[in-house]
Amino acid sequence: MYRNLLKIESANKKIIGMSIAVLFAANNAAAQSSNGASVEIYGVLDTVFGTQTHSFGGNSNFPATVNPWSPNNAPNSTTGLFNGGIQASRWGFRGTEDLGGGIQAFFTMESGFNLPSGTVANCSAALANNGGPTASGKAPAPTSDSANCSTNGNLFGRQAFVGLRDAQWGSVAAGLNYSPIFDVVVAYDPVQAAQLFSPIGFSSTLGGGGGIAEDTRLANSVKYTNKIGDFNIVGLVKIGEIAGSKKAQSGYALGAGYQANGLGVQFAYQAQYDGIKEGSGGSTQLSGQVANTSAYMLAAKYAFDEATIKAGYESITYKQPTDTMFASNSGSPMAITNLNGYSITVTNFSKADQVTDVLWFGGDYNFTPKFNLSAGIYDVKYKASSDNAQLAGDIYSYSTLADYHFTKRTDVYAGLMLSKYKGDKFAPSTGINSSNAIYGIGMRTKF
Repeated sequence: MYRNLLKIESANKKIIGMSIAVLFAANNAAAQSSNGASVEIYGVLDTVFGTQTHSFGGNSNFPATVNPWSPNNAPNSTTGLFNGGIQASRWGFRGTEDLGGGIQAFFTMESGFNLPSGTVANCSAALANNGGPTASGKAPAPTSDSANCSTNGNLFGRQAFVGLRDAQWGSVAAGLNYSPIFDVVVAYDPVQAAQLFSPIGFSSTLGGGGGIAEDTRLANSVKYTNKIGDFNIVGLVKIGEIAGSKKAQSGYALGAGYQANGLGVQFAYQAQYDGIKEGSGGSTQLSGQVANTSAYMLAAKYAFDEATIKAGYESITYKQPTDTMFASNSGSPMAITNLNGYSITVTNFSKADQVTDVLWFGGDYNFTPKFNLSAGIYDVKYKASSDNAQLAGDIYSYSTLADYHFTKRTDVYAGLMLSKYKGDKFAPSTGINSSNAIYGIGMRTKF
């Protein structure tokens, strides 16, 4: 039985639910502090006034408002307030309790939203409502920008886990966890993993999903992390919970790294079985494709004086699923006809393996304790598959971000990302624009 996290359907229920959660956390923070426990309310509010040169228009459900990196054939530009130039806006609460003997309990529950509209982040809604009725065999014409992602309208859809930690033995967290590849991207992207100004910061397909964006955050997972001297290790197991199959919707990940004397090196690998990649189905519906994915990432950085240099490589393989029983007309108990509150028509990926490599290089420099300038160059390389279902092509992106901090919590910034599309995959005959750019100025505050 396929399970979704709690979904609040109406706007009033969302507001009431969030308000109750905040009040509950605030009231209990003081009450529990005398017992060695604490609860913290936290969040990030980030918005940018910007322009994207080729865009179908802003989408209030989409966590980034616009799609700044993916190729499109939009003839017009879009200017407006976009969500999360550097970080997607969010709120949540987290807590710890000392259990004695060096053991500590901890939890986190985090919700994402679009700051300019106040809407809960929901890529499923953005996709389901992005396009009208379709002609037979044709994809719906988009009416606004959207893409699949791992925040799909769940109240605590960014993170939700509880766990135990020990200074010597490490920590174990059970629930909705980030993938290890995402953790590496956050620390090793040259441009702060900026949502609107970095390909791996924006695209969770590349920056954590290992081929399917929805796998950036892994539900029903157990994650182990530990630091031993200058070394760190991580392991994750995702439990499928699908009747009729032990592997469907399951996965695992491993990682290890080193950090000392300004040098950092990280490696992560993850594999997912029967992941569902969402798309627009037209007429308030979703389409979906089931596939297996595997990905590995190697990243390094070196800090000296006020500068840091960062580089990385990732390889993603998208392949046929282990189970071919997810099609909505299969009559199997594993059939999926509804996802995240929307009807969905699911097919199974049946082509030859498709490989995508990602390379990046860049760094940043602190001109003053308050002002930082960063830049990065990225190459997302699509390799031609043996059946030519995926053609060869490259997306070259050039990014820069100037960030001024008034305080540790509040900063203003200006960012730019220019992307160029090359190769057979983006040939003029496809109608795809040969380039795209986004630029803007923004403000972020944390609490």
